[in-house]
Amino acid sequence: MTEVFAEINEKQFDGMSSMQREFVSTGIQKLDDLLSGGLQKGFTTLISAIPGTNIEIFTKQLATADDPVYITTDETKDEIIDTMQSFSWDTDHILFEDIAQKHLDHVRRGEAKRISIHQQRSRTKIKELIEQGSQGIPAQHTGEDDYLAVLSHHFRDNASKKIIVNGLDFFLDRYRTNDVLQTVKAGKINAAEQRGVLILILTRGIFGTQIERNLESVADCILELDVVRKGTSFERLLSVKKIRNYAKKIGTARYDITDQGLILENIERIL
Repeated sequence: MTEVFAEINEKQFDGMSSMQREFVSTGIQKLDDLLSGGLQKGFTTLISAIPGTNIEIFTKQLATADDPVYITTDETKDEIIDTMQSFSWDTDHILFEDIAQKHLDHVRRGEAKRISIHQQRSRTKIKELIEQGSQGIPAQHTGEDDYLAVLSHHFRDNASKKIIVNGLDFFLDRYRTNDVLQTVKAGKINAAEQRGVLILILTRGIFGTQIERNLESVADCILELDVVRKGTSFERLLSVKKIRNYAKKIGTARYDITDQGLILENIERIL
């Protein structure tokens, strides 16, 4: 297919300093071209996708450039590394915060405890259980880590880096919406001040329009991944929905997933 990409129009950057025009790579050269240079330093980028878009592969591909901090929630570090190595992508430069593994370990400990209690109750008479309970044995702390605080610490301590949060669904499922939004806003401020790049992944259509709009209002750049039916087949589309202070040449590109990862094909429309 004929490949058509937006050219950088320097006139659109009039009044902006050279520092404001600094970019880091997405890890996908043609996407960098579509974004007129890549992900702008100091920007928070929201990437929302529906199921079936292969967002999980796209997110890993974003981690192939610029020594990112990768915060896992859906897949463990080992699972991510296995997938990236299957695409021959280097993983040695990535700093992982493996929340997915920590949560998995917590779930396993909880399940083991439930099984143990059930086995104990099946072997012990009720009278004996009452006697054991009256001995005043201190209760053990079984609470899970405050993962939102972990996220907040990374937003503060690694604000000058490229941070990938995959994904926000995990935090929105477990914490109050306002607390998650405040943490995201703090991350945005830190990234802007330290000239870092913050990338947030969200599954679209799960948490309601209002939450999505609130996150979009925080984001400086918004990318959307969709799958649409065209005849008897399906097409995957990547849309650049918003780039702050850059109103022109925002478009939608078809993409495919190959053994090299996500490959952009051509721009469908220019807005």
